[in-house]
Amino acid sequence: MLAVIRPSHVYSKKFPCHKLLISHRFKTSVREGATRVAFVGLGNMGCQMALNLAKKREASGVENEKSSSRPDIHLIVHDFHQSSMDKFFHHADSGGLIDLDALSPASDLPSLAASDPHFVVTSLPSCEASETVVGEIVKNLPKPSTETGCIFIDTSTISPTVSKSIQEMVTLVSPKHDYVDAPVSGGVKGATNATLSFMVGTSSSETFALVQPLLQKMGKGIIPCGGPGSGSAVKLCNNAALAAQMMGICEAMNLGDALGVDPVILAKVMNVSTAKCWSSEVNNPHPDAAKEIGSGASAHKYEGGFGTALMLKDLNLAVDCGEEQGLVLPISGMTRDWYRLADKHGYGKKDFGVMLQFLKGAKV
Repeated sequence: MLAVIRPSHVYSKKFPCHKLLISHRFKTSVREGATRVAFVGLGNMGCQMALNLAKKREASGVENEKSSSRPDIHLIVHDFHQSSMDKFFHHADSGGLIDLDALSPASDLPSLAASDPHFVVTSLPSCEASETVVGEIVKNLPKPSTETGCIFIDTSTISPTVSKSIQEMVTLVSPKHDYVDAPVSGGVKGATNATLSFMVGTSSSETFALVQPLLQKMGKGIIPCGGPGSGSAVKLCNNAALAAQMMGICEAMNLGDALGVDPVILAKVMNVSTAKCWSSEVNNPHPDAAKEIGSGASAHKYEGGFGTALMLKDLNLAVDCGEEQGLVLPISGMTRDWYRLADKHGYGKKDFGVMLQFLKGAKV
């Protein structure tokens, strides 16, 4: 059974359930001897990250010292959206890259916890969702788990203060447990290609060494940032800069259109000049430029990328953190105001590069 998510996107087992249509080919029992990894949150990013965790070892890349040290994984997945679960298992059941014997669905958070995972990876939309999901799982872990320990790896972008609070909550249940804040950068393309950068905040170098092999299956840059909450702090700084960067590229591309410049040529010039950045080169907000580059949500009507509402959430967190520290962040504040307007005008689910269209009053 799969719980229906509340409109606020906070996860809870208290709400009605509906039938989860999962192929009988996927196991309901966990393979013995494997590293048990639970994954919660199969959205645009989480789905691709989980698929990379589930890939057969030989499909993960060239066998070298790093790949040979990767653990033999049994993956247990859960999401509260029926469509997200269906999409994940559709991808898993095609292409031949997934070891189907090493993949199981979980009907709810308590049953996921009952699988006694060694690691729990989460990819969630808010601070409240992270607190609720991790809290629900850690309190339902089997008693032996308090002796062996479970490590939570939260790839969500949340407040550093909340990250520290969750880490304290997890270790209070058992000192053997731990919580790592490991938000990501690289977008859906990075999640798909397993080239994400992870900004990792851990309580110790020992914990970092334990989570690193898993993160290497989903990304290339595994960067230790400091103690609990430091990964979340670095990610908010990164996204504050990214949002302002995207605004600048949107304005420049719109100016180019107004002046009669071919957007493909403008993007080419930018990408060999001082304006070169992720928003110009990988996720260009102009549809024509993105199609020519072969990358970017704007080429697909701004679907499937990093949502405007999620960027607004990150900017809110960044500006709030600045206020807590007595800092003035005028550019981040102004950028937040523009993304708030775009969200209110119905662009929340579109990739945040849709700002290009919003700024010129176009409909998408």
